[in-house]
Amino acid sequence: MYYVIQRHHGDPKKHYLAYTVPRYISSENSQNIIFEFRHNDSVKRKWAPKEEIVLLTDDEQLFQTTLQKLEHLKRNHLERIDAAEAQLNQEVFAMLNTMQTEFETIKKNN
Repeated sequence: MYYVIQRHHGDPKKHYLAYTVPRYISSENSQNIIFEFRHNDSVKRKWAPKEEIVLLTDDEQLFQTTLQKLEHLKRNHLERIDAAEAQLNQEVFAMLNTMQTEFETIKKNN
């Protein structure tokens, strides 16, 4: 069994995919790796660019250790992002309230 960690694009809060594959195909001349999966008694192939593969190993312990480090990093950064988003929302709310108060003051003075 081979263990794979692959970069994930699209969702800013999910940076990688982790999965296992029984077999893969790679060559020096190709920019891709082909992973083979078994599904309903048939072999399915899925390719991934080599540059997106963070880890490809048959060492389960290395895979688990790397995955734990990445999860810890992700958790810390997501906490910071959530705190920054909350602060930003408070600042926007305060600005909107101040603007509304100013609009009402302008209307009263006219």
